[in-house]
Amino acid sequence: MNRPLILAAMACLLLLGLSPQAASAADDVTFRITASWTESYVESRRRSVQRLRTFQVTLKANGSITERIESGLAVREADAVLGAARGDRGSTTWKVVNETTLVRLHARDSYTFAIWLRTQGKNSCTATLEWRLKPGFAEYQVRSSSGKIIKLGEPSSPYARCDVL
Repeated sequence: MNRPLILAAMACLLLLGLSPQAASAADDVTFRITASWTESYVESRRRSVQRLRTFQVTLKANGSITERIESGLAVREADAVLGAARGDRGSTTWKVVNETTLVRLHARDSYTFAIWLRTQGKNSCTATLEWRLKPGFAEYQVRSSSGKIIKLGEPSSPYARCDVL
């Protein structure tokens, strides 16, 4: 195991309220983040769409993460390592911020979407959502399945709830 991964795994253990000495006895810890927000389309047909996503995130003592994302009828599952990027319609990275906070960064062409996961040990967590435009962009852009660029206003009415499972 390389040094950054060891440090990430130790920070993950602290995040879970466990000492590094307890690593062999540590169970996986799973969080469910229920997130919603409104997207306002500014081109073609002006409209607002309510988005709802459920992120089930399992943190493991070895520094790996499994996430299951539900969006309507669609379900995606992915494995990751803390600090390592993976690509799925953008680049997604889970990072340890400090001993009580993880952040999920999803980089798109024009913006980054962040989910901040804060915990007070194994029994309590909170989540917040954040969008940031990248330099040089004045509006949020996404690509449709056909490759067309769709322009959006800043997401509004963000809501996030976190549960420890």
